[in-house]
Amino acid sequence: MTLRSRLLPLLCAAAALLTAGCDSGTAGTTGPAASAPAPVRLKAVTPVPRALAKLRPDGSLAMPRGWNIDGSGVTATGKHLVLMAVPPARTRGGAAETWVVDSGTGRVRRFPQVGSGWTANNPVLGGGWLLHVESRQLDGTACGQPASATADCFRWRLYAQPLSSGKPRLIARSAQPGHQSLVPHPLADGRTFVWEQGTTAGKYGVFRWTGGAPRPERLLSRSTRGRLDVDGGALYLTEGTLTPDGGASTRTTYRLGLRSPVQPRRVARFTGSGGFAVHGGRIAYFPRAADETGRIRVLTIGGRTRPVDVGAPVNGFYEVDWITGNRLVTWAISGYALADVRHPATSAGFSPDAVGLGAPRGAGNRLYVVYDPYQFTQSRGAKPTVLAWRHFTP
Repeated sequence: MTLRSRLLPLLCAAAALLTAGCDSGTAGTTGPAASAPAPVRLKAVTPVPRALAKLRPDGSLAMPRGWNIDGSGVTATGKHLVLMAVPPARTRGGAAETWVVDSGTGRVRRFPQVGSGWTANNPVLGGGWLLHVESRQLDGTACGQPASATADCFRWRLYAQPLSSGKPRLIARSAQPGHQSLVPHPLADGRTFVWEQGTTAGKYGVFRWTGGAPRPERLLSRSTRGRLDVDGGALYLTEGTLTPDGGASTRTTYRLGLRSPVQPRRVARFTGSGGFAVHGGRIAYFPRAADETGRIRVLTIGGRTRPVDVGAPVNGFYEVDWITGNRLVTWAISGYALADVRHPATSAGFSPDAVGLGAPRGAGNRLYVVYDPYQFTQSRGAKPTVLAWRHFTP
């Protein structure tokens, strides 16, 4: 054993006391937050805001006065809702927190960020474990850019926390500074978590971690960064290249083994822009440039039938997500709309525009929506940010 290998764990332990994390390059354990935050319980909203009336939600909860939900929206695992809660501007410290909300009782478990000076984001819950990323913006010189307070240059750390204790544990970190787009977005399938991250020499790796395991394991190395999706116990990796006009990208989707590594197999190829969604063996996407008007297109993975266009045309496309195996929601400048692949010629809009509405999320046959009445204002008034949901039959 070298002197460095003996000293590094001791230095990491000492650094954890000061910075709540150590960039040692290995997974490790960090101490709990300095103090437990005050308990919070969200209350139902009656009546729901006018912007959500046509949705006819089955349930809704209001954030505490002055608190907001960040633009990533809400994810759901069973009855638990996971979100990034942004405190009022006047709050001392002003750091966002990860909240796990019981949708039945409104009770909140609050998880403060671990590292001082870092920003928490991208939370995901599965199998009694909460994972979230914390990133820190650098001045740019570390990324070969001019020094600037707004440089696209970041470091990140990935923490795991068991819901039983909430004690954070560092399981991965950035190999070197990089663009914000390289900050991982972990996904969960039960107690199994996967993410993609930059490695050395400009490569990218797909990593898997099982709740409680000593460290993550690398499933795959690639020369191109992509996007991961988990669907029905399968892992999908989609990589894309811009079309000649730059308005869209040609995307290739590969299927990988989630629990037993296998070589990736190409299962789909499509061209589009903006977000896309994988669910039930199908991919929903927007086949035009984002600033054009068009319909959502749905292809069957590995199928021999032609893709099908569904719903009414949308303008200024942002995102699409599956609610059930047949129903999906679109988010665009033209508003929110619901479509059904069984009735492709029609769709139902429940908001005439996107003002105040965040990214819609589907999970477990439910649609989750966030409404912020002060989306474009400098200060917040008495009206709360509302998260609402509606159950749909498959």
